[in-house]
Formats: sequence, structure tokens, C-alpha cells
Amino acid sequence: SNKPALLYFDGPTMVSYQTPHKVYERVYCTDPSHDEECNEYTGFDPSIVNIPLTDIQVRNSSLGEQAGRGLFALKTLPSDSPIGMEGHAQNFFVMPTTWDVIESTVEWVGENGITLAMSEIGGLEAFIDGYGFASRLLGEKSWSIDSGILEFMNHGCNGTANYGYHSSLTEWNADTNTLPEELDTTDSPYNIVFDRHMKQVFDSGDYTLREIAEGDEIFSNYLDYSGEVEFWEEEVMTLRGQCAGEAYGTISQYEMMKKQ
Repeated sequence: SNKPALLYFDGPTMVSYQTPHKVYERVYCTDPSHDEECNEYTGFDPSIVNIPLTDIQVRNSSLGEQAGRGLFALKTLPSDSPIGMEGHAQNFFVMPTTWDVIESTVEWVGENGITLAMSEIGGLEAFIDGYGFASRLLGEKSWSIDSGILEFMNHGCNGTANYGYHSSLTEWNADTNTLPEELDTTDSPYNIVFDRHMKQVFDSGDYTLREIAEGDEIFSNYLDYSGEVEFWEEEVMTLRGQCAGEAYGTISQYEMMKKQ
């Protein structure tokens, strides 16, 4: 009849899609093509050395005033090690419906002539946008924000990132017209492993890319966390401006507006 077989389903059915049963995950992971996500997200490797948060410190960034605060190593940090794994499950998570309410309220504030920097919703939006990482794994935009000091990690300009995962992409060689396929989070909206381990997907998987000496600042590559086609050009150009010392980060801009 060329008509969809399923028109409606109830709440319990929806929950079963949101968090599939472990049996489905086991079957899904028997396919060798799914080895990457199954090995990465279905448990922690006890042989991996976790770097505790007590080994890093927040100070003013070495990049300059426009970069705000940054993270520094208090001792030499080993290569191929995650930082602060013990706190990953405690991160803030902003669901798509929540973000939609925040955006609508911010729009209302602007339409009514209220200075965004002086409003509570303006501070909340700046916190999420400045410290969080967006994704569309849930279909619409959601955010994950670290609940500890890892949120202060700055972008490593021109390929100087020493934390995250190995990538040759930089703000200078990125094509502003094309989002790299590996960063597109809209191509696999339903993945059994991702749905069962959503917090782990958002908040783990990064490692020290090399040994980080005591006193060095810790950098990640912000482009590796970009996954939205419509904002790709803006994100690349923003990072180019910040790396050239011509633009301020979101948090620094907000703090400057608050002082005016």
C-alpha cells in the first residue's frame, strides 16, 4: 500500500528505543563492523592509567587574555592516558527539549530589550555554549558540559593539541564549506551501543596524545567536537580569529560584557 506500517507507539515502546536491552547490544556487537564502538564504550580497560584531577590545575591561559583560563599539568603526565575518568558520569547533560526552552527564552529576552549579559538566562547560555560540546546524536541539539575543571581546557591552535584523539585537522587547514564526514553526528541517529552508553559516548574517549611536561598547558582540538553542518563555517572562523589574537572566547566575551 506504500503506507508506513507504524503510525503510533506508546511511551514504554519509546523508552525501549531510547535505552535498548543489553541482549540487543550483544547481538549488535557480534558484527565485526561494529568493533570500534563496542570495544570503546562497553566497559573501561583496567590496563589504562587514569590521570587524577589532582594532577592538573586551573590558571590564566598561556595563550593570552582573550583565552581566559586554562589547564596546566602539576607533574609530568604520561601519554595515552585519560584525565579525570572518575568524574565523567557526573557531567551536566542538556537534553534537546531543555536547550529549546533556553533558546526560546534568550530570544524573548532580546526581543524585550533586556541586556543578555545582565540576565540569568544569558549566563546559563554562555556557560553551556562556552564550556559545553554540542551533538545531534539524539536527533536535535543536546549538550554535554564537564562538571569539573576539565571544562577550562583551551583549544590548541595550529595543531598544538596534546589531549583528545589524533587528528590532522586544524582551524587553518579546515575547509569552511565542508564538515568532515567523521565529525557528522547526524549520519547515525540510532546506534544501540551509543544509546546504551550515551554519557560515556559524550564524556570519554579522549587521551593525552603525548607526554605532557610539568607546567605545560593542556590543549584539545575544539574542531574534533564540532558536529553541526550549519555552524561549521562559523566555528572554524571563530577559532581562526581567536588563534590570531583578534577575537575572544565565549566566556571571556560574557565576562567583559558583565563588567561594562
